[in-house]
Amino acid sequence: MSLSSVLQTGLFPHVIRWAPAFAGRALFRLTSGMYYLFVNVKERRLIRRNVKDMLRPTWRRNAESVTQDVFAGISDHYFEKLMLAAKPLSYLKRFFDRRVVLVRERILKQAVERGKGTLIVTAHWGAEELIPAILYLRGYPVTVILETSTPELRRRLERQTAGHDVELLFASDEGTILERILDTLKRGRILITQCDEVDAWRRRKSRTIELFGHTLYFDHTLDFIARMSGATVLALYNRRLPTLRYRLVCEEVAVDGALAQDVSKRSLNLWERYTLESPEQWHQWKKWALMKAM
Repeated sequence: MSLSSVLQTGLFPHVIRWAPAFAGRALFRLTSGMYYLFVNVKERRLIRRNVKDMLRPTWRRNAESVTQDVFAGISDHYFEKLMLAAKPLSYLKRFFDRRVVLVRERILKQAVERGKGTLIVTAHWGAEELIPAILYLRGYPVTVILETSTPELRRRLERQTAGHDVELLFASDEGTILERILDTLKRGRILITQCDEVDAWRRRKSRTIELFGHTLYFDHTLDFIARMSGATVLALYNRRLPTLRYRLVCEEVAVDGALAQDVSKRSLNLWERYTLESPEQWHQWKKWALMKAM
């Protein structure tokens, strides 16, 4: 059984709904620690090995010192995902109003006012799961591409967003995902996706990029979406801070996607920059080997 299945089923959704946020997060960290210590030692070793492999060529500090924080970050990711599904929107609004700072929001406002759609590219870094809710509760029309590890979590998210200006695009649903993405942007909405979603990459030996001192596969899908839609392309990274606080930073990638070049490359370079600054905030460690071309 995967960690996501353990933490998103049974009594955990009810605990997260009713318990204070700090208590719910502490419970998730405790459970995650026990899971990696006793249930899935193989996965723990895989993550430790991948942390060392990614960071060894570029990270000046000893990668071993980062590893414990990496496991805490993985636990926080699942806590934040379930908090979105379990807590009432009224609670989330109060929580975000007190605990989230949005840096350079004017860039986002200008993109929305342009009316050509806004493609927001983030990564499996920090509290990225909270970004759609933060933006929606600030009045932005949000569409998010996602997948859930359990049917129950999907049902909870669908109930949570029903009747609100939030659209969920599940990549596994029938129909062409690119057509749905372009339609979303055509309607002037904000679309949120992730540049490090390796399962969706077209991995070819002839297309690679140098990141983290390694040769990785390079997928051009973001370039195609930007060019076909003409949307403004931004990056958002939501850094976890101590005491359950967050700093959401907006980065400009391309004002007009139809005229821009290297949207995919710029997005991946931002992912590299943020991950090297705070590697413990990335949580896609199990799939690191799939990203490497050699």
